[in-house]
Amino acid sequence: MDTRALYRHMSHYHLWRQDLSQRLRRFEHWVQTHGLVSDEVRQCLVQARQLLGSNDFTLVCVGEFSRGKTELINALLMDERKQRILPSHPGRTTMCPTEIYCDPDRPNCLRLLPIETRRSQASLERFKRIPRNWVTLPLDPKTPETLRATLDQVSASHWVSDDEARALGFCPDESSERNDQGQVAIPRWRHAMISLDHPLLRRGLRIIDTPGLNALGNEPELTLKVLPQAQAIVFLLSADAGLTASDMTLWRDHIQGLRQQRGSAVLTLLNKVDSLWDDLQPPEQVAQAVEQLRQLTARQLALEPEQVLPLSAKQALLARARDDAERLERSGFGHLEKALGETVARSRQQLAGQRLITDSQSMIDNVYHSLKGRIADAQQELLLIRTGDRAQSDALLNERREAIRQKHRQYHKQSLSLRTSQMLLDKQRPSLIQVISPERLAREIDHTHQKLTNSWTTLGLSRSMAHLFDWLDHQMGHLEREVERTNRVLDSIYQRPEHAIDADQTPANYRLDLADQRRQLRQLHHQADQFRASLDSLLSLKGPLIQRFVSTLVQEARTLWHQLYNIIDHWLKQALVPLFQRNQYQRQLLEHHMLRLTRMRREQQDQAQQVSTLRDNIDQMERALADLQAVREQTQPAMNQPEHQATVVPLHRPRAAQTAP
Repeated sequence: MDTRALYRHMSHYHLWRQDLSQRLRRFEHWVQTHGLVSDEVRQCLVQARQLLGSNDFTLVCVGEFSRGKTELINALLMDERKQRILPSHPGRTTMCPTEIYCDPDRPNCLRLLPIETRRSQASLERFKRIPRNWVTLPLDPKTPETLRATLDQVSASHWVSDDEARALGFCPDESSERNDQGQVAIPRWRHAMISLDHPLLRRGLRIIDTPGLNALGNEPELTLKVLPQAQAIVFLLSADAGLTASDMTLWRDHIQGLRQQRGSAVLTLLNKVDSLWDDLQPPEQVAQAVEQLRQLTARQLALEPEQVLPLSAKQALLARARDDAERLERSGFGHLEKALGETVARSRQQLAGQRLITDSQSMIDNVYHSLKGRIADAQQELLLIRTGDRAQSDALLNERREAIRQKHRQYHKQSLSLRTSQMLLDKQRPSLIQVISPERLAREIDHTHQKLTNSWTTLGLSRSMAHLFDWLDHQMGHLEREVERTNRVLDSIYQRPEHAIDADQTPANYRLDLADQRRQLRQLHHQADQFRASLDSLLSLKGPLIQRFVSTLVQEARTLWHQLYNIIDHWLKQALVPLFQRNQYQRQLLEHHMLRLTRMRREQQDQAQQVSTLRDNIDQMERALADLQAVREQTQPAMNQPEHQATVVPLHRPRAAQTAP
């Protein structure tokens, strides 16, 4: 069976991103060589390449303690050394969220963020950009004992008082682990980042291991940012424990909403099915027991049975370590790799559909069609000159010069019209920007913070928090109406006859759609509602509670508003760039053509010289077209077809969205 499906898909994904980035760089060089350079075109191409360079494939493993997340990661990352990468011990292992990736600049090292950084209002993302706050330890993959001892730091804990635990965002109770002095155990580290030089990680795979429900609740940034932005979420259950109450809470509060509202790719794994294996029973009875448990789990989660994958990560790890194909097939690991491979392919399709990528492709197409049209005109001139006498050739040159002059006037008028259109579009800017003005948001947040500070009841705190997110919802609705009004303005511009764009050459995404940002705000509002629901147990810690609300949910609102501001700003600047770029290149080609005809007339070339001049001109344009055609064909997002046809397990998506990519 195919045991390297994920590696193959990740290689395709990695190479596709690299290749497309190189093609866009080639196009950028092409337009510079041929004199077609503008700040807007250059900015679009640079941003598209930045997007391709920063888009890793993130896989988040979510599950309660002892569900086998660490063994699953070890099985995924098993390499030629046939050793576990992450330490695995009975009971609790990973105590803090852990990212596993490959940093080419800092390979084979462990970075640990102390838990005390929670006292700061700075986000986890911001701390990642401040190296001095991290403890960095080298890793030596060639010595397993040293590697394991270093990575054991991820599961380290230390003892603190109840008050200190609460100040750091934990909620100690009677079930908390305590020492003889009555102190409670909390994780020593807030976050761990493991950079490993591994084939899968080098190709852009990033794995995030979360240590259970408490970690998601105590580090809201995981649920507000990491989970929603992940390309795939793996939700692990244990066959020997069944679907527990905490599993169901984790599913309902943190995963189900992402699957339904954002269409996030979710794989539910029923791990540890080897606990049901019984050598004293016929294989059919064992398979039937596994299938019954899978059916039950699917009903409890309101999923189709095919969306629950029976798996034994432990047996898969052993099979890979021993090259045991039979054990590997029985473990169910091949189905997981195929399903993950499908998710990688879908992620590639989604990246190819990003506005920056499609804008770049539209520019290439416009230049290609313009140059092809000029070549056709020049070939027609060549044919007429060859078949006529000198007088006819001179008359033809005069006629062609006049025709080109008329076309040039037409494009000049079109250029003036585009400038007027851009001014019309710019007039929409104030009504759009004022809705998401950072200053307005800052005032609303300050007002909310003041109300929170002055509130001394659960109801008062809850109402103040709810008011902020109700205001955000109202502003988003206002913004969507303004965007739709601007979209209609763009429709009228693109449909004007003077632009003369064929239907197949019209950019498909000049309109702006804020559906994804609306989903983000909806998810953020849901998280705020959950936070408000916990106020009864946290009211005694009003100061830390307000700080936590501001540093997590309010900070995410700021981030979303800043993102919206940048999206609107970029859209207003770039929406008409395809029209400007097409007009500019058409005028440039006409000007060059007119200069050649003028030179031919001024130099009083005979018919043979005219034919030679036109032939050289056509050859020059055809060479440029051939170079551009190579770039154009290889930058086509040929992603509508899977990399290879294969039957895979359906991913968790809303019923309406469960269609083939």
